[in-house]
Amino acid sequence: MGDFTDKVVLVTGAGKGTGRAIAEAFAARGALVAANDVTPINLDETVAGITASGGRVRAYVEDVAKKMPVQTLVNAVQDEWGRIDLLVNCAEVEPRASLLEMDDWDWQRTLDVNLTGTCLLLQTVGRVMRAQGAG
Repeated sequence: MGDFTDKVVLVTGAGKGTGRAIAEAFAARGALVAANDVTPINLDETVAGITASGGRVRAYVEDVAKKMPVQTLVNAVQDEWGRIDLLVNCAEVEPRASLLEMDDWDWQRTLDVNLTGTCLLLQTVGRVMRAQGAG
């Protein structure tokens, strides 16, 4: 990973796991990290860790599985940072049960976050990047 000084990086699923590690890595390389997660509890830990290390980060609590929250997230990042240079989709849901035991809610939530959310973010941020002429 190179130098990302002053690049605005939106990382979804930044509250824990791979998303947190990626947010921390970009911050360590000078990026302005827009850290997103559905819960503030885990996200607060990510922000505190990045801030303690001297990184620049803002928390954005939105559920990326639906169009309106995705638009709210992207608008908030643009309002705060002025642009979005990179998008890293790390938001994910793992079903709480095996396929044979999974209920409709788990199935739909998995699809909504893992597929629909990723598509919505790619579309929305892609349009922002196209309008910016870069990203």
